[in-house]
Amino acid sequence: MNAPVAAAGAVPQDGVSDAAIGLSGWRLFLIGVTCAVCVANNYYSQPLLIQIASDLGMSKAMSGLAPTLTQAGIAAGMLFLLPLGDRIDNRRIVVTLLIIQAGAMAAMSSTATASFFLAGALGAGMCGIVTYLLPAYATRLVPADRRGAVTGTLATGIMLGIMVGRSLAGIAGYAVGWRAVFGSAAAVTLIMALVMKRAMPRTPGLRTERYADLLVSLGTLVRDVPLLRRAALVQALSFGLFNALWVGVALRLQGEPFNLNTREIGELALVAITGALAAPLLGRLADRYDIAISVRLSFLMITLGWAAMLIFPAGYVGVVSAMVLIGIGATGSDVALRSALYGLAPDIRMRLNSVYSFGTFAGGSLFSLMTPVILIHSGWSTVCVVAIVASVLGLILTPRR
Repeated sequence: MNAPVAAAGAVPQDGVSDAAIGLSGWRLFLIGVTCAVCVANNYYSQPLLIQIASDLGMSKAMSGLAPTLTQAGIAAGMLFLLPLGDRIDNRRIVVTLLIIQAGAMAAMSSTATASFFLAGALGAGMCGIVTYLLPAYATRLVPADRRGAVTGTLATGIMLGIMVGRSLAGIAGYAVGWRAVFGSAAAVTLIMALVMKRAMPRTPGLRTERYADLLVSLGTLVRDVPLLRRAALVQALSFGLFNALWVGVALRLQGEPFNLNTREIGELALVAITGALAAPLLGRLADRYDIAISVRLSFLMITLGWAAMLIFPAGYVGVVSAMVLIGIGATGSDVALRSALYGLAPDIRMRLNSVYSFGTFAGGSLFSLMTPVILIHSGWSTVCVVAIVASVLGLILTPRR
């Protein structure tokens, strides 16, 4: 552990090592399912943007507010709630947040006003930190040489939740309406809260600092750990470009020249599951190779995906290529960067994760807000050009371990 990282907090409460408790296959599976369920809640709105906006009286340009506030909520939760994972038993945090998120989803499904729906999106997003607390929690329970593999496995759950959830939302939303989608999600989330209450073992290596000290230490980490600063910035670009794709595609495919409905968009989006299936392999690559190799390869794929959309603006070749390449690229950069950060200091892993993920979702929120506005006022080609420039910037800024 380097000195700046070691100085970020006090001595752990107990002497439990990361590998002392262990992580069985069935517990890892349940953690992965919970990640998928929780993260899917944050993406159900994307294929249903026009349907929700029409029902609640929002303009097309402002339809991006729902995913924007969800991402902003996650970013706020990362900054103000996730650091508690170094101090409070993670099972308690996970169960509490899942119950609150279920309530927010239920409220969103029943509201008749845009403001209440958007408030629910913000609240559900804040509770969405469960998805990003659990991988850090899981890596506390395994030896160092398994961190990348475990991170990659859970990234599969996260990406499957995003991709399958988004597809199911489009298909089910077309059949039974967006309200039924959100209501069903609330019920499933509540079930997973009850499951995780029984399945999660205690959290090793908790610390004793006051909450205020935990927040202050975030600034210390940002100041003293260059890898953390660079990783947060780079993943903000990667995840922002991932969100730009899906917010933009949801709007573009429902207009000329595609004219698809939400069911057809959901079916088309299933091709993006390849990004989730590639995550375990990307995790093993992160264990074996330098971070710069993995991250640059990821941004190269993101760049190629957006270039395909620019070159084939009116064809499915561009859309499908972008879904696959950008999905794999965004997953690959995240797995590599998280694996590197989790190796810095196990007992302050949640705070490292907090700063990193705040940057990630700040980028996601910004790009979710920008994309519909650029699309409406400047066209799809401008969206693609801006994305390619941002992706090349990610290549330039890629950190080294």
